Amino acid sequence: MTLKTLSIRPTSQFNLPPPPPKIYLHGIDFSPPIQIRNNRFYHSSPITTSEVVENLKNSLAIALELVPPLSGTLKTNGRGEAYIATGEENLLETPFLVEERDSPYVGDSEDLSPRGSGILTPQCSPFAAKVTKFSCGTIAVASSINHQFVDLGSFLDFLELWASIARGEPIDFSKIPTDWTRTPGRFFPPPQPVEAWTEHTFPPPFKVLPEPVSGPPLFLMVPAAVSTFKFTKASMEQLRSDFSPAKDSEAHKAGLWISSGDALASLLCGAITRARGDTVARLDGRSSFESQTEGIAMAADGRVRASDSTMQNGQYFGNFNTLWGVTVSRLDLLSHSCESASRVALAIRDGLNHQLTTEAIAHKIAFFEDPRNTEPAGRISWAADLILTNWCRFDLQGPKLDLGWGKPFTATSGSGGAFPPGYCLMTQVKDTGDTFALITVEKDAADMLWSDSLLTKYGTRVPA
Repeated sequence: MTLKTLSIRPTSQFNLPPPPPKIYLHGIDFSPPIQIRNNRFYHSSPITTSEVVENLKNSLAIALELVPPLSGTLKTNGRGEAYIATGEENLLETPFLVEERDSPYVGDSEDLSPRGSGILTPQCSPFAAKVTKFSCGTIAVASSINHQFVDLGSFLDFLELWASIARGEPIDFSKIPTDWTRTPGRFFPPPQPVEAWTEHTFPPPFKVLPEPVSGPPLFLMVPAAVSTFKFTKASMEQLRSDFSPAKDSEAHKAGLWISSGDALASLLCGAITRARGDTVARLDGRSSFESQTEGIAMAADGRVRASDSTMQNGQYFGNFNTLWGVTVSRLDLLSHSCESASRVALAIRDGLNHQLTTEAIAHKIAFFEDPRNTEPAGRISWAADLILTNWCRFDLQGPKLDLGWGKPFTATSGSGGAFPPGYCLMTQVKDTGDTFALITVEKDAADMLWSDSLLTKYGTRVPA
C-alpha cells in the first residue's frame, strides 16, 4: 500500500475578473465548520492509474481557478463578521491524496476520506480530495468541503464542473457565477417591512437571543449511534399511500396531500421519538416535557424558489439551505398508527408550503440581514428535537459525475463522521428509486430505534 499527499494550486489560464478581496458570509451561511462529504466509486479505468491521477490533478487545478473562493481563507473581523479572504496572500493549497491498495474494494470506509471527521480550523483548505485505487481496479474518489463555505448544491456544482473538465468538455461559463458575493436578496422580490422582530415574526425555527450564543445546544454534543435504512421504491409508494389522509377525513375532503418525502420524514421522526421515549434526557435545546410537542427542522435548497429560476444552474455559490421548522404533537409521534403519522406528514407539508414560498424566503433573508438581529453578531439561534436533510433530488452517481471512464456505480455521503443525535439524511439512487436514510439517535436509544415496528415495516437496516 502506498499513500502520497500532493498540493494543488489554481491555474492561471483564463484571466478572469478577480473575486472581492473579502467575501462576507451571509447569515444563512450559519453552518459550523463541519464537512460535507461525497465518496464516489468507479469501475476500473482503461487508462493507467498514473494517467487517471494526472488528469484529475490538472482538471481540479482548472476548476479551482474558476471557483476562487475554494482556495480562500476563512477569517473574522473585529465585529465578529466572518468572511472569505481571497487573493494570492490568502490562498490555501488544496490537499490531494493518492493511495494504491493491495486489497480489493469491499465498501465504503472512514479512511477513504481525505481528512478526519473533526471540526475544520480556519487554516484548513475549504476543499480536499483523495483518490484510492484498489487491487481489483475499483477507484474511489472522495471529496470533503467546509460547510461554512457551501451547501450540497454548490458542492455538487463544483464536483460536476471538475468532472466535466476531466472529461475534456468545453467549459460552460454560463454556469459559473460572475458575482461571488453572498447577497441572496438580489434573486428575490423586496420583502414586506417588519416593524418589530418578535416570536410572531421570527421565521421558524429561528429566534434572536439577548446575548450572543456561546456554543451549540447541549443535546447536539451527545454521542450518537449511526445507522442506515433502505427503502425500496415499492415500500416508499406504500408508505405514502398508508400515511395519506383517509378518504373520509376532513383533510382529504379539503384536498390536502403529502409527498413520499413527507411520509418518510414523518416515519423517521416518529421512530426516533419513540426510541427516545423517557430514557433520553431532555437537554438544553430540546422541547420541554411539559410542552407535549416536538420541534422538527428541515434543510431545503432555496435556489429553486427564486424568481424565474435565476438562482439555479450554478448562479449562486454558497449556502442557501433555507432551514424551516414545524412543531408537532408528541403523542402523534409516539403513536404507531398510520392516522397519527398522517397528521405529522400533513404538518410537514403545511410547513413546507408556507415557509418555502418566494415571499417567505425573502422575509427570512431580511431577518438575517437586519442589524436589529445581527448586531452584535451571534445572537441568532435555533434548536429542534429532530433535524432532517433531504438530498433525494440530487443525483449523486449520475453521468454529470463521470470523470472520463463512466459514471460512479455507487456514491455515499462518507463513512463515519460526526453527527448529532436526532438527525436524518435522506438520499436516493435514481437508477432503482431506492431511498436510503442515515439516522442518528442517542446511544441509549439505538436498540429501540432499530427494532421499531413501524420503521422496520417499510425499511430494512443496512449492515454496518
